[in-house]
Amino acid sequence: MVEPLDAIVLAAGRASRLGVPKFLLPAGPGQVLLTRVLELVLGVVRGQVVVVLGHRAELARCALAGRPAAGRVRLVENPRYAEGQSSSLKRGLEVLGASAGAWVFLADMPGLDAERLGELARAIQKRPPGSLAVAPCLGGEARPPVFLSRELFPALHRLGGDQGARALLRAERERVVCVEWGPGLWSADVDTWADYRSLAWALGWAEEPPGPPLQPMPTRALAARIDQALGAGEAPWLAPGILWLPGQPEAWWRLSEPYRGAWAVAEAPAHTPGAYLGLLRRAALWALRAGPGH
Repeated sequence: MVEPLDAIVLAAGRASRLGVPKFLLPAGPGQVLLTRVLELVLGVVRGQVVVVLGHRAELARCALAGRPAAGRVRLVENPRYAEGQSSSLKRGLEVLGASAGAWVFLADMPGLDAERLGELARAIQKRPPGSLAVAPCLGGEARPPVFLSRELFPALHRLGGDQGARALLRAERERVVCVEWGPGLWSADVDTWADYRSLAWALGWAEEPPGPPLQPMPTRALAARIDQALGAGEAPWLAPGILWLPGQPEAWWRLSEPYRGAWAVAEAPAHTPGAYLGLLRRAALWALRAGPGH
């Protein structure tokens, strides 16, 4: 009898290097990074699927609402997400309970494909007795998404900070089944805007129309409001160089000159998660297609 595989999708990070909720960036029509990864997971995993949320969890819940196979997906929040990836991994393991193992996915690796994941699922099912993990490898090094056997769970619960399982896998290299995949988009993760831009153009996501053209606006007309927004604490960036200013009706402006890191401004209400997600999507698409240098 083939055992059902259980999975954890980690989507709790702060994305501090990117400056915006990276799991919610566009990944093709009707998709964001998180939903695209989850769709791939549901296509290959027949057991439990736990999605661990943290930073801006309300936005992730909104993006996931109404998705197919939602009955197999359990959304949980990690209140300690700021402590790093290890806390989210441990939260996912707690929810899985008595599972025989956990196939761990990162929500910022949407370049995976169904064919490769099917190959890895077969390797997991056929793993030899005594193996601790099964992982795709790049040049012999284990990479996500990695399957971790229950035997590793105690060691995983002792992890701290922003650690994943990489150090454990290196220490137990002889007990890790390595499926060599070689270089490709499958291994690309999104830590910076440059990472996202490269992936979005390679996979065609950047071709999605961003909406009506940006209207020209003299920088001096908005400088005081930009100063106020940037002085209010966490700056409301929607994408690199695109700042959100609350206001009505909705208007999108391209500044005559860049000012304090902003080259464009979105003036719009965003009182609900859905409204904010719409702003984030349009801003990201504009930044991909029409930012400085384009």
